[in-house]
Amino acid sequence: MKKTLFIFVVVLSVSWATTVFAELKEGLWEITTQVEMKGMPQSIPPTTFRQCITKSNPVPQNQDKNYECKIISQKVSGSTVSYNVKCTGKEGVIQTTGTTTYTDNSMNGSSTTSFKIEGQPEMQMTSKIKGKYIGACPK
Repeated sequence: MKKTLFIFVVVLSVSWATTVFAELKEGLWEITTQVEMKGMPQSIPPTTFRQCITKSNPVPQNQDKNYECKIISQKVSGSTVSYNVKCTGKEGVIQTTGTTTYTDNSMNGSSTTSFKIEGQPEMQMTSKIKGKYIGACPK
């Protein structure tokens, strides 16, 4: 009985993990973020970067070498990833909370970022995230 229950749990876990990211295509993605800040008279130009996205690392992250980033929390629900990322650097702390949904060859999401730069009041911005699958990750 225990052996049968163990096998059932293993099969259920594997099928759940496969279902969770059935929509996520692992590989190189081109990701564009459009940032909006309240009170800014001008719009900020979109930023585009490429990142290898995997089932173990599904959170889009623009890599700024001046900050060290760590994923604080991550939750997967179907093909949507919710996350909280904290980045620290010489200039201050950046905290981002967002969601990204993957569908076949595209992704869409949004995030809210708060940053505290030493000697300045905390600022907040929102970002819209769009991405497209490019191909296999470079080796």
